[in-house]
Amino acid sequence: MLEDELSASLENERRSFYAMVEHILGNFYLQVVQGEGELSMSTMLKNIVFLIKNVPLASRKAESHLNKAIETAKEIGARGVMGVAYLDLGSLHKTKKRTKQAHECISEAITIFEEIGSDGYLKKAKEALSSLG
Repeated sequence: MLEDELSASLENERRSFYAMVEHILGNFYLQVVQGEGELSMSTMLKNIVFLIKNVPLASRKAESHLNKAIETAKEIGARGVMGVAYLDLGSLHKTKKRTKQAHECISEAITIFEEIGSDGYLKKAKEALSSLG
């Protein structure tokens, strides 16, 4: 459904919605990579085809969607979306043990959250940065 919305939002020139959907998809695949959330056996069986097709590619898909969210958010000045996408991209890099890239992305998120006064996300980003060591 969300991937269909991406096409529709581009066709209708709803770039802010496009950036948000890209972030949502990137975040979804990030959670797959991180193995977050509980899946019951029945849920896994109902979604077995999706899981087989997407779990091996989840990291690449997360990175691609998050980069598209960042790029679009930059173009339209959607600093909030850009900040959370950078934070999620940093989390992906951290999960994949790419510490330098994680540090860069999370630092960028911190800068954005400081500029826009997003205290909740700022706190989360600072915690993520300190967890890198």
